[in-house]
Amino acid sequence: MTYGCGLRLEQGLVLISDTRTNAGVDHISVFRKMHTFGVAGERFIALQTAGNLATTQAVLGHLQNAMTLHQEPNLYTVNTMFEVAELVGKTYVKFWKILLPIRKNK
Repeated sequence: MTYGCGLRLEQGLVLISDTRTNAGVDHISVFRKMHTFGVAGERFIALQTAGNLATTQAVLGHLQNAMTLHQEPNLYTVNTMFEVAELVGKTYVKFWKILLPIRKNK
C-alpha cells in the first residue's frame, strides 16, 4: 500500500508519498514510490507506485528507456494525460504477462 497527498497551491503543486516497504514482519525498508518526469514549461508527470517491486522497476525502466532512446510513444511525446495513463497501463500489462508465469511457478 502507498500513501500520497497532493496540494494545489497558488505557487504550484506539492506532492508527497510514503517510502516504507514491507517484505515480511521483521523486514521493513525504504524505497522511493514517487517518480517524476518532466519537460520545463511543457509538462510534469508524477507516477506513484505500489505493489511488487520487480514489476515497478520493470515498468519504470521501460518507460525511462523509451524516453532515452526517443522511441514512440513515450512520456514526453504523448499529448494528453489519458495517453499517459494508457501508456503506463499498457507497459504494466506487458510486464505483468511476463512476470505472471514466473510467480505461478514459485
